[in-house]
Amino acid sequence: MSRVLNGILDRIWTISRPKLPRLFYANGGIGDELLLTAIAHRARELNAPLPILTNLPELWRGNPDPATLQTNVDRWHYAKQRAWISTEIIHLPYRNGTLRHIADQMADHLDLSLPADWRPRLILHKPQKKNPKLVVLQNSCRGARYASDTKEWAIDRWLDLVQRIAPDFALVQLGTIMDPLLPGARDLRGQTTIIQAAELIAGAALFVGLESGLMHVAAAVETPAVIIYGGRSRPVETGYPFNTNLTRSPECAGCGLNTGCPHDLICLDIPVDEVEQTVRDRMNSQSS
Repeated sequence: MSRVLNGILDRIWTISRPKLPRLFYANGGIGDELLLTAIAHRARELNAPLPILTNLPELWRGNPDPATLQTNVDRWHYAKQRAWISTEIIHLPYRNGTLRHIADQMADHLDLSLPADWRPRLILHKPQKKNPKLVVLQNSCRGARYASDTKEWAIDRWLDLVQRIAPDFALVQLGTIMDPLLPGARDLRGQTTIIQAAELIAGAALFVGLESGLMHVAAAVETPAVIIYGGRSRPVETGYPFNTNLTRSPECAGCGLNTGCPHDLICLDIPVDEVEQTVRDRMNSQSS
């Protein structure tokens, strides 16, 4: 009976959908979704707004760029497979391991070119006053939709970094409860929504973290960032030129591997001294 009822509910849901010729979606995590906001903004600037399909509507709240915003990617696909709708559902894919930013690759499918100064868009409804001493940290992506140990800077180095900078700055740790705790930082792991995390980052002087969804959030709310890059992808593929991207460039960089590095993660052999000095330099440059 429940199967029949679910089928009826799906059919009713489909009938209530607007009749749209096409919808565009990213179908990744927070980062891919925020990259799509930059593409939607460019399309709006060119007077060709995009109809967007998303699983993360909170990232689009208050955003005027989409022509329409629909939610629940899987349900739209299900309705399409059943031939209940004629809407074309278009994924904007990209390929890892190239020397082009994945946002540019996504935009290619729409014959769009992003401007040199593009960044993601995230509308916050609570104005955030910058705290010149606040540093927000994210030390792991273990709880991400696409977890990847090839992004993970060693926990002993994180612990050392925090011990060194905690006396001079107010530190807050964001992320999930799967991320290792950083004593010396205020622990907010697993205690914020995406928007609450964005508000915290917006009020910070600096974000320090990995290549992650929160890296893209920091870019969207215009908070400077120090990003510790592994070799899964390179800054040219996923990063931002206005961040300080700490990385190494062995031949294998840009491998696209989520796990199973055959080279003992030499791409992540970034000393604590280097990260600490970069953090202090960025903080000093903003306070001077």
